[in-house]
Amino acid sequence: MPNRGVGAAYQQLEPIVIDANTNTHPQVEEVRVDMAAMKVESRPVELLTSVGSCVGICLYDSAHKCGGLAHIMLPHSSLGPQEPLPSKYADTAVPALVKAIRGLTGIAGAESRLSAKIAGGANMFANTSATGLDIGAKNIKAVREALLEHKIRLIGEDVGGSHGRRISFNLASGVTIIKLHNGEIRKL
Repeated sequence: MPNRGVGAAYQQLEPIVIDANTNTHPQVEEVRVDMAAMKVESRPVELLTSVGSCVGICLYDSAHKCGGLAHIMLPHSSLGPQEPLPSKYADTAVPALVKAIRGLTGIAGAESRLSAKIAGGANMFANTSATGLDIGAKNIKAVREALLEHKIRLIGEDVGGSHGRRISFNLASGVTIIKLHNGEIRKL
């Protein structure tokens, strides 16, 4: 496996060949998810965001072909003032996504049917790991803890390293494509 950078973790569940000409989202509307925001959809759309030290979390209900994407900036809501953006923090984004997806399906206990994929958490600033200021690593840890707390299976991730990523989450297929800022493309 090629070197992914210091601290990078990547798990690919199946082999894939994608080049610059591959259309990873044919005839699907693209919906942008801004920083500290989240979107949930039951339509066959592609949710998009870009992350560096932030973490994108994709939750998917394969039975209902619906899900959501949150762009998480910080690990814990205790780090900031109380605000109306639960998607900004890992500890509040996961339950907010679950609640919103439950609203789409109308079914309680949505957590047991959901799967998660995460990407991001890069160390974007040199020498911050040694000082304990690596917010990317803290975000990754907090997202994993929140998923575990809500009993949501983490089935794929592309985290850490020192590069930004673009996340494309296709709700028609459940496929998540990660485009690294160095041009590499990965499928989760």
